[in-house]
Amino acid sequence: MPEKYPNAKQFKRELDGDRLEERYLFLGEEEGEKDKCITRICVMAFNDPNERAGGTARFHVENGDEFMNAVDFALSPPMFSARRVCVMYNIDALTAAKQGELFQHLVQELPDSTILILTTREIKPPPILARVIGRFKVVQFWRYFDNDIYNYISAGMRKLGLSIDDRALDLLVARTGNDIKKIDDAIDMIRFSGETGTVRADMIMNFVDDLKEASVYDFVDALFKREPRALALFKKINEEGTPDLRVVYQILRQAETIETYYALVEGGAAEEDAMSRSGVYSRNREKFRRYAESFPRERLRRVFPLISGADYRLKSGGASRELASNPVFNLAVDMLYSL
Repeated sequence: MPEKYPNAKQFKRELDGDRLEERYLFLGEEEGEKDKCITRICVMAFNDPNERAGGTARFHVENGDEFMNAVDFALSPPMFSARRVCVMYNIDALTAAKQGELFQHLVQELPDSTILILTTREIKPPPILARVIGRFKVVQFWRYFDNDIYNYISAGMRKLGLSIDDRALDLLVARTGNDIKKIDDAIDMIRFSGETGTVRADMIMNFVDDLKEASVYDFVDALFKREPRALALFKKINEEGTPDLRVVYQILRQAETIETYYALVEGGAAEEDAMSRSGVYSRNREKFRRYAESFPRERLRRVFPLISGADYRLKSGGASRELASNPVFNLAVDMLYSL
């Protein structure tokens, strides 16, 4: 009979008791709930947000040398905090033949100061953990059923003091594909929008439009490389009807990732390590280096007030049909030419 592990709901109740384990294994496809629990563990592990930023690192071990970097981080004594949290995603990508000996060494020698969190989308522990599974707190993250998704969204809206009508609820589920991470992003967008009262279908159409995601990323990529074609790309996504607040949100997320990277480097982290811990995948690192070259620390600091200004103008009714008067277009022009 297969082992039965606690589910996410049971595990969150355990976390309410403020007790942390040294080693965790998170199983299953529900990535959004995994990330929430990882964030909660990190908050519990560090009282100081600056220590949390320097003492936490996330690695996608299916990418090249990420596993070696993760092991080095997990086994190294903390320099700027009392402990470390090392997160290794997709641990099922490792094999006993190639990484088994190093993995066993990691589990045996893990210092008390390091909390190790492993994740896999599989519903059973991967073979590489067969000999050491008893040392891990294992949690099963099951996919949500449709009725759970609807209840989750409604509860999230109530926490914001909002309600959501049936058409909007159906549309939000359809556009997020029952993905909790996308649903959380959508709820965040609605929260930041300043909307009050009842969330309607037209709001969902404004804030949740995954069909245009690729072109938004193309624009943000060109913008942070300071390529003039970014303005033409913005004109394209603007004409397609992509909501301005959605674009501002993506610009802010990229700026915050670069800021986190700079903070880690200033704290003594090596470049590759700092990118890993900032959540930059191996395949995106050359692109990220271009962003950092285009926006060195002092220039980047001047970007945040510009983003804040564009956000304020949009929420105060400052959007314009004229491209030259659009707050996001003006933000892009300033980032390209004025800083």
